[in-house]
Amino acid sequence: MSRVSAALPRKSMHEYERTFLKLAGDGLAREKLGGAVALACLLDIVASWHATRIDIEFGEYCKRWVSEGNAKNKIADRLLRDLLGLDDEPTPPRRIRKAA
Repeated sequence: MSRVSAALPRKSMHEYERTFLKLAGDGLAREKLGGAVALACLLDIVASWHATRIDIEFGEYCKRWVSEGNAKNKIADRLLRDLLGLDDEPTPPRRIRKAA
């Protein structure tokens, strides 16, 4: 009987990714509106990245995670998008309704 199991990809962060996490965590902790939720999302991103079997860099995984709408909170999503440099399409101007 063989006790061999499939090897998972070894995950390790680059130094700049670790520095990014430290600075991002500190910055999000200081945000009064939505910062705690965004910080919890950031922790979820790290845990999810470690759990995935896909061999992908952490920064790319973060961008995909947020782009897929996993934040589930509008303010946290906005904070994470700003943090990761994800630009949304410009919002169309509101239509001005004429008073009848």
